[in-house]
Amino acid sequence: MEITDEDEKLKKYGPYTEDKIMVARKTIMGDKLRGKYTTTMIAKMNIGKIVKRTVELQMELAIPPKIEEVMRFSIIFEFDDSRAIALYEKYLTEIVTPKIPNGGKVIIRGFTDVIGDIDHNQRLSLLRANDVRKIMEASLKKSGRNDATFEVSGFGEDEKTSPFENKLPEERFYNRTVIIDIEK
Repeated sequence: MEITDEDEKLKKYGPYTEDKIMVARKTIMGDKLRGKYTTTMIAKMNIGKIVKRTVELQMELAIPPKIEEVMRFSIIFEFDDSRAIALYEKYLTEIVTPKIPNGGKVIIRGFTDVIGDIDHNQRLSLLRANDVRKIMEASLKKSGRNDATFEVSGFGEDEKTSPFENKLPEERFYNRTVIIDIEK
């Protein structure tokens, strides 16, 4: 295989015996972020015939997206209760809410275990998530802020979204939760 870059520099690779090969981008492009290349592949067939194929390539370094850091918190609720206990209310007010950056987004998701009626658990999970939202909004308001946006949802006992399985008592205990993600 022969590759010629925009500056007419020729690089040769191979010979290869595999049907499919990969050459690292950095091997071809070096430190360049993009470039045009003429690639000529030369193959010798089993019957001795030589086959050449030339292809023009436009290569560009794929820059991975910047990963935004998200802070995650969770609180656990008592069985069949939609109100956070006082200790968690203090935790949300004094620890979690101050971490919301100016203009930040807070995603609140409520969950339940599988005990009880599906519709009741769906409502309960949303009530739990809204209780957390109300506590956090009140804390923000008390500090003179109203710049954060809230996205609230309740997933009930949906086992596809549950943080844990629901087979054991301790798994069900941990599914009685609200998960809070804070984004910039």
